[in-house]
Amino acid sequence: MFLTLLGFIRNKIWLAFLLCIAPIIIYIWVFQSIALNVNYVAFDDILVFGIIPEFERATWPERWQLLTTLFPEHRLVFSRSVILLFYDIFGRVNLVWLMIVANICWGLCAFIFYKAFQKLHLSIWYFVPVMWLWFNIQSYENIFWGVSSLCNFGVILFVLSALYFAAYHPKRVFVSLIFAVAATFTYGNGLMVFPVIALMFLITGRRNQFFTTVLFTAFVALIYFLDFTPITQNLSFSDPQQVKEGFFGLFGFIGSIATVSAYSIPLSAMYIASAFGMLLVIAFIFLYQKQILPLWHAAWLKSKYTNRTAIFALAILIFIGITTLALTYKRIPTDTFAGMFKGRYRMYSTMCCIALYFAFLSLKSHHTRLRLSPVFLISAIVLNMVILHGNFAEAVNYRRSAVTQEFNARYNADWLGIRMFSMDQKHFEKIRAYYNSTDPLAEGWNPKADLAGMACDSIYTPDLITQSGDYLAINFEQDFFKPVKDYTDGAYVILKSKDHVYTTPPNQSAVPLRTTIRRGMYFNKGAFANFHRATIEPGNYSIFLMIRKNGQNKIYCTGKTWNEID
Repeated sequence: MFLTLLGFIRNKIWLAFLLCIAPIIIYIWVFQSIALNVNYVAFDDILVFGIIPEFERATWPERWQLLTTLFPEHRLVFSRSVILLFYDIFGRVNLVWLMIVANICWGLCAFIFYKAFQKLHLSIWYFVPVMWLWFNIQSYENIFWGVSSLCNFGVILFVLSALYFAAYHPKRVFVSLIFAVAATFTYGNGLMVFPVIALMFLITGRRNQFFTTVLFTAFVALIYFLDFTPITQNLSFSDPQQVKEGFFGLFGFIGSIATVSAYSIPLSAMYIASAFGMLLVIAFIFLYQKQILPLWHAAWLKSKYTNRTAIFALAILIFIGITTLALTYKRIPTDTFAGMFKGRYRMYSTMCCIALYFAFLSLKSHHTRLRLSPVFLISAIVLNMVILHGNFAEAVNYRRSAVTQEFNARYNADWLGIRMFSMDQKHFEKIRAYYNSTDPLAEGWNPKADLAGMACDSIYTPDLITQSGDYLAINFEQDFFKPVKDYTDGAYVILKSKDHVYTTPPNQSAVPLRTTIRRGMYFNKGAFANFHRATIEPGNYSIFLMIRKNGQNKIYCTGKTWNEID
């Protein structure tokens, strides 16, 4: 019966196209639900936007220097150019515009995968898993972070484009090299695509293209590393703890898709991801075991390797491997093992799965493909849905955190958040004027008003006020705070003293997937607010609850206070 059903479905090409489009529709829905013109949870957007006032009064040589200034060890020419282009055309830059450009880059990556897939001359059904893998939201940090999204999604687009032209159009070597240059000046690891391209030309017997690439790489590297000053520590091989974290972090980076959630990951899940990363490496060895000898002979110019899709997949895997090694070496000392699982890194795990899938399609027999393709298709769809369920609430929480962060930066001149980035409130407001964000939490009341001027609708008493480590926790555990208009809606806690006013978002978690399926609900009951005490100046604070519903704010007194001492 199953085989009959499989045969019936396989002939419905229109259904395959619908299944290819479905994850794009879900991805766009998530984007339009959460994307907001507000600085994200770090001040990278603000710092990079600083190029606008400096660029206008600079000479042309100074402009090139401004475009290529390290941040912190990357030359963000692509990101800065997009910002300046929007500002030149519109006189301002909406952060959502940057996110849209970045997510278009992400979508174009899928188009490159499709162009490579066409070379296999297989049924479109085999491409469906690629779409469900690619358009998952586990990299939501990049999806909703203006500058970071341009960097991370942009570099992947340019790298894939360079590898595609090197694999399938080797005579158009300069097209590949132009994309490689774009990748290099989009994010730091983009430079690593040059040796991969050179290797591709070498094993396919393209000697002229190989030498052209080597010379061009030396020229670009000279420009890139001119006035290059590393600022991060490197992994110490004499430190056993760092070596251990580096070993498991390396495989965890590759297999991070297995954690499902992008943040709030238990340590056990991280080690499961490390084990999954090892399985991906084993899968790579298994798929290419019979290709080792042909590839070795090709590398020594004894023959030419002709399986272009296998070369394309191999090139992606090598690039991911170089990126993984570099990131492990650079980030373990500061971010430790857990830092290898950041949301903005997770696209590389997805790329690894897709590259292995392309290798599978190009190297395995028709019978094997036919037998395993339904498993891959169903697994990709289920994984996409589980990732969506597990990360949507976190993405909403990060959006709300961005809103409260911007509020705190605006109404507290000495707030630690902006002092940590060596800026003051005047500079923050100057840059903020370029993207002109809304201030939803300040609507309907004056945050700078005296305490006596705080009018409350009624009393709303919290269930818990406690100090937990470095955090002040204020919880409202009994009610449901459902977003009505959009996902900025919710219950925000306000701390207000004579001189300061702080807000923090309502961190809400998703109910278990089984509950969502059974009861049709998503957000759990309650709102759980946390203030990091280092960001609260000493003083006596009154606690308020602001409920934003249907885009309208209502402020409730709690009758509670908090005394923050130095």
